[in-house]
Amino acid sequence: MIQRLLSTLHPRRQPWITRQSYRHDLITAVTFPVGVAMIEGGVIGVLAEKTFHVGPMLFATIMAAPMFANVTSYAWARMARNRRKVPFIVRLQMALLLGIGAIALLPTDRWGAYALTALIVSCRCLMAGILTIRSTVWRMNYPRPVRASVIGKLNVVSSIIIATAPVIGYAALDHDPSAFRWCYPGAIAIAMIGVAAFSHVRLRGERDLLRFEANPGARPQPHGTPASLYEYHPAAGRDNFWTVLKRDHLFRRYMKWQFVGGMSNMMGDVLIVYLIIQMTKDIQYEYLISVALTTAIPMILVACSLPLWARYFDRVHVTRLRARQGLLWVLNQTLNWVGAALSSIEVIGISRVVLGMTRSGGMLAWTLGHNDFADRRLVALYMGIHVTLTGVRGAVGPFMAMLLYMGWPDDALGLNIPAFAGIGHHVFLVCIALAAASTVGFVRLDRSMRRAVASE
Repeated sequence: MIQRLLSTLHPRRQPWITRQSYRHDLITAVTFPVGVAMIEGGVIGVLAEKTFHVGPMLFATIMAAPMFANVTSYAWARMARNRRKVPFIVRLQMALLLGIGAIALLPTDRWGAYALTALIVSCRCLMAGILTIRSTVWRMNYPRPVRASVIGKLNVVSSIIIATAPVIGYAALDHDPSAFRWCYPGAIAIAMIGVAAFSHVRLRGERDLLRFEANPGARPQPHGTPASLYEYHPAAGRDNFWTVLKRDHLFRRYMKWQFVGGMSNMMGDVLIVYLIIQMTKDIQYEYLISVALTTAIPMILVACSLPLWARYFDRVHVTRLRARQGLLWVLNQTLNWVGAALSSIEVIGISRVVLGMTRSGGMLAWTLGHNDFADRRLVALYMGIHVTLTGVRGAVGPFMAMLLYMGWPDDALGLNIPAFAGIGHHVFLVCIALAAASTVGFVRLDRSMRRAVASE
């Protein structure tokens, strides 16, 4: 089975027009995530709480960083306009790895906790830029009929790396908590290979893209798959964040339900990681078990289920995928609620399996879904809008989850407000309600999309 999987990843098995880009993207997917894995929420959250002893709000900030850092994505999209995309991404990758490596130099006292939080936020802002601009590279280099399958293969590889690399490194922390001082530089050294590989990617159609971006009066034309995919064709006038949301009503509805569903996921994920860390304290192999539950198990299931979602996504619009996937999000949050209520690590383990199976489809939809709406030369703008709104909910959801869980005193932040005791694990009931609402919204939007396509 492993041999069959490896054979499907070989560049010779890809369409010839994608092979040059795919070859370098594959090397990047094998190596670069080794560095990125060390700041994944479920990984850095364990280090932050168990080694740096951060408080609940700093913990929420670190866990929320990948989400609220996305508010910078629209700015990254504007900065990359009329610039060569691959060199721009490479510079961001280099800066990101320098920030991750700096974690090894931090003291583990109070100031180290603050410095760690600042570093994670900075690194996540850089990662948001990489994801935003990379969407343009993937849109230009991989045709729509095979895009999800190709990107799915790359995500399978990176998911396996993200699942295994922290387990290997964090197993050493059970014997010596200061071992992170050599784990992080070692991960960066491997990740640099991926930066070097990605620098050789050639962006198809880049000359025309740069010519378009340099001419503010140029109007984009649809170049997606005709008749089967809805594409917004912008009217006259310069397109920006608000004009796209105003004119493209179907994309606006897609963003609305993404916001509701994403709020559920962010609240639930931050809280369940916090509970896992608390439940594994003072047990044998606490670092290893914590990372296995927070990161390794979900990412392994992502790798196993992602090809299935990719083949499905190649056949349907993203709204159909989100409608089907939403049912699994509801199940995941329900298991979180039951596991937290029973203080059962076994039930939470099952919920992490369901999360992995669900997140694989979400990774594809989050990375590629906006392409089913955007003109190919507005893809960075659409991705910027999508990721920026992700950042907005990321700036609210994780903190809301911790506040609802723990409550606050009557003098919180020096304000004269009534004390709140918190609702504990019932926060997951809020998450269930939000996930259910977004699922219904995507079902209705999918019907609207099919009517829009049928009327063309």
